[in-house]
Amino acid sequence: MRDNLKFKPFKPGTPKALEKGGNVFEAIRGGDILLHHPYQSFNPII
Repeated sequence: MRDNLKFKPFKPGTPKALEKGGNVFEAIRGGDILLHHPYQSFNPII
């Protein structure tokens, strides 16, 4: 098929405040965090 017409696989991003993998509640105490779904990963929430 026409692979050149297909979209690249989508990889959702992670907000920079949550990239470190620390406690999400500590990150929220440091300031508000905007999560824009479906463009960002659900992993920090799960």
